[in-house]
Amino acid sequence: MTRTAHALVTGYLETVEREASFLPAGRREELLADLREHLDVAVGDDRDPETVRAALDRLGSPAAIVAAARAEEPEVPAAPRPEGTSKSRTTHTAVVLGATGVAGYAHPLLGLAVLIAGLVMLWTSDAWERGTKVLATVLVALTPLALLLTFVLGGAGRIGVFELLALLVAGVALPVTAAVRLIRAARRTATP
Repeated sequence: MTRTAHALVTGYLETVEREASFLPAGRREELLADLREHLDVAVGDDRDPETVRAALDRLGSPAAIVAAARAEEPEVPAAPRPEGTSKSRTTHTAVVLGATGVAGYAHPLLGLAVLIAGLVMLWTSDAWERGTKVLATVLVALTPLALLLTFVLGGAGRIGVFELLALLVAGVALPVTAAVRLIRAARRTATP
């Protein structure tokens, strides 16, 4: 049994390890080895809980130890954006797709043109992963269906006012949801 096998020391080291999970494995193991070595010297063969607590108090809280280790880590530069993925282009793509529903209510052909333009902008951009593009495509592709149902069923008087309002809201909410998801995904990949 090592000198640092005391329950208080074990708990302390487990807390440091858990809080330092963001560190690379090698750096985390080095930090824990340094702490064990220090505690072996500070505690010695003394099993008295007061002596162990005093040694741990001198080291500082696990959060402080981890904060110091974080400060020593070199800054990782943000990955450069791939060619053709400027911030303004990603924003424009999201805005165009988000406007699909409103444009469709203004005029169905305008809505179709905006939808096609937005999808071309989306799929030719490197700003998003394939899964994000598919989700956005599905959301905006449901927009014409909501618009069609609004015009057909609402115009024929086959649905009530609340159903008509739900379809109207869906025709706008679906593409806006797609736009918000695209903007959030672009921000996540832009910030390390």
